[in-house]
Amino acid sequence: MLFSKLLSFLSLCCLLTACGFHPLYTPKECHDVFYPIKIATILDRDGQILRNYLIDRLTPEGSPAHPQYTLEIILNDATRSTGISRDETTSRMEATLTASLILKDAKTDKVLYTHTVNAVNSYSILNQNYYADLVAAVYARREAIRLLSDKITLLLTNYIDSNP
Repeated sequence: MLFSKLLSFLSLCCLLTACGFHPLYTPKECHDVFYPIKIATILDRDGQILRNYLIDRLTPEGSPAHPQYTLEIILNDATRSTGISRDETTSRMEATLTASLILKDAKTDKVLYTHTVNAVNSYSILNQNYYADLVAAVYARREAIRLLSDKITLLLTNYIDSNP
């Protein structure tokens, strides 16, 4: 009885490992470049920060010597007021960052994948301190950029892993 349960458990374990399942959020065990992607320069300071986040996530060992892909990103931003006080002043702002991705084959320059990604972050406006409002706006944008880099990383890894 015990032997048959152990045998069925071992066979179940073997079947599960052969199904191709692997966790999406777990980084691959690799000491080389994760993905052979050259990330093109992105305009403005927000673009530089986004590029640095993507380099840290996609190519942590540095830029690949012979990249298979080239990633181009066009970054747009918008800020709008979402909360209005009784005295008709803004009490809440919303920062929206939109990235248009273009993944190209590095050798042929053929477009392989395009996608548009949004990241939204909001923050409160404090009327007492102007400097605190500026700091809140900077950190809200920085967090939206980090969120955008996470989304881009998931999209690209999913595309590259499903299209070898």
